[in-house]
Amino acid sequence: MAVVTTPGFRKRGMVDRIEGMMNDRIKIVLDVVSSYPSLESIDALRGVDGLDALDAIVALGGGSSIDMGKALSRLASSARDEHPSGNLWDIVNQDGIADIPVIAVPTTAGTGSEVTPTATVWDYQNRIKRSLSGDDLFPKVAIVDPVLTHDLPVSLTVSSGLDAISHALESIWNRNASPISLAVATQSLRFSLHALPRLKADCSDYEARTHMMQASLMAGMAISQTRTALSHSLSYPLTMEFGIPHGVACSFALPEILGFNLMSDDGRLERLATEIGFESVDGLEYRLRELLESSLSPLEPFSSLSCNDLTEDLVNRMYAKGRLENNLRDVDSGDLIQILRDALDRYGVR
Repeated sequence: MAVVTTPGFRKRGMVDRIEGMMNDRIKIVLDVVSSYPSLESIDALRGVDGLDALDAIVALGGGSSIDMGKALSRLASSARDEHPSGNLWDIVNQDGIADIPVIAVPTTAGTGSEVTPTATVWDYQNRIKRSLSGDDLFPKVAIVDPVLTHDLPVSLTVSSGLDAISHALESIWNRNASPISLAVATQSLRFSLHALPRLKADCSDYEARTHMMQASLMAGMAISQTRTALSHSLSYPLTMEFGIPHGVACSFALPEILGFNLMSDDGRLERLATEIGFESVDGLEYRLRELLESSLSPLEPFSSLSCNDLTEDLVNRMYAKGRLENNLRDVDSGDLIQILRDALDRYGVR
């Protein structure tokens, strides 16, 4: 068995506790996961002793740790089955080969990666975000405990919570939505839109942390069926080029994207608004603006960004395959630029 986590959990003694409970079953501890796992960091695992003998992987941490655990499952499965060595991406991108179970233990309430069949890998050499996907990447077990989020600082609590809100909305204004995914995402928003402001005011609010954990889980369940759409598509270059935290990058333009998609609403956005307590979509849009503007002000996420950075190259890289085409309304480059300019204008970015 392997444990995949971050250096912080080793320092806080969590890894030692897991090792103590599992006796000698843990053969590999990879406590070097950083935010936004890269192809290079996965490549470094190819030489780990015992990789071909793993029977399970415990991924402890936020979305990055769980995504790394999923990638490791494919890498280790390939090593065990003696797949030919070669290009790393070709190895880990083989749908269906990951048969080493991943036990996901999320410590943030945001990505929902513990219940999704996808993993994000950052290719810094080519300046793109890559996605692994396939039913073999569903974790076999998810252990979800809000106590594990209790020590998160307010900045990480907010950015991960905004990611959960974005997931729920993205699964609703999505061409792949179904009655079940719509119902699950709607319930997620009932929790998150009330819980996140409470946590921003008091990070020790255990009930709010519980509701955010539930919201994140349900939003993850929804996007596991629909995948994400426009807001995630435009977010990836912003994170890679300007270091904007993922949860912020995929949520800061949610009010503008809601307004954009309202032009093609088939009734689902109006129903969403009324089902979660607003008289109309205008009320929901106002709540999103209020939440974002109050939440992002202390994070200063756009200090390195200006509207002059919205170049043709940057906008072209926002056309993420498997994301943008899921959006309820067709999007062209002019739409993207207008959405970005309108959103950045709210934060005083010129």
